[in-house]
Amino acid sequence: MIDVPLQSVQTNGKLMKATFCPDKGMNLTSLMFDDIEVIDQSTRNLFEERNAGLGALIGPHFYHRKNPPRVPNPSAFPHISRLKSPGSDEPFSHGIGRYVSWNYTASNKAISGHLSGKDTYGGMPLSALEGFDFEMNFNAQATANGLEVEMNVESPTAPTIAGLHYYYALDNHAGVVRMSSQDQYNDMGTLKPIPPEWKDPENGALAFNLKWASDYGFRPRTQDFSGDAELATGTRRLHIHYQAGSDEQALQLYHPLGASFVCIEPVTAKNPRDAKQRKNHLKVRIQSL
Repeated sequence: MIDVPLQSVQTNGKLMKATFCPDKGMNLTSLMFDDIEVIDQSTRNLFEERNAGLGALIGPHFYHRKNPPRVPNPSAFPHISRLKSPGSDEPFSHGIGRYVSWNYTASNKAISGHLSGKDTYGGMPLSALEGFDFEMNFNAQATANGLEVEMNVESPTAPTIAGLHYYYALDNHAGVVRMSSQDQYNDMGTLKPIPPEWKDPENGALAFNLKWASDYGFRPRTQDFSGDAELATGTRRLHIHYQAGSDEQALQLYHPLGASFVCIEPVTAKNPRDAKQRKNHLKVRIQSL
């Protein structure tokens, strides 16, 4: 496994250290501000089993597809034999990008990666594994404003998506996610009104208490294709800002009941289970407050 560490000092004086694994799906395996780790290390088992957990990517597709292509040589991906998701034949949940090695260059402050459907893994072209040709570009920088990540994902023939699926650690399984959200949320493709108990009584903004489970999508109120979220736990306060290339964008909030983590996922689709765009651009900044 190749570890690529990036490092910078934030304007608030905190030392930030980010570690990426370009040969394991460009996973962000660690993100520390001073001595506080913000990526849930208890999800490392998911990383070791199937390149998920920790700081996984989303792309070129989201979650599971109805009719994924057959993998000619499943032995090249040991995780496939361990999949036990009822009713799904999806071998590459959230896209091939997190399961293979990336072509990359790096310094002590930045890493850039490229992945193409023309690349091969185990003798198989990635376009055959994903089901269509694609290009993915990834760039991460350690800056004075935190960790900045930029993704570009596109295909000449199929809708694609770009997103981050980072598993942020909670303290004692507790925390609150705040954002200025529209009054509806996406529940597996169905829009529903946000319940009053999810809102801050003072300003009406979303204040989702992580005592509840979530696998929902939220849309920001802004008109400039951007969004912001803040995660507050006992020892951590993170601010996550994203900028997309169009109005096809949202924040997915994933938190199983009682889990030690929450995933705050910027994605380039209003409904990621029904992506519309062939070309996607996403910029994300993660800061410690």
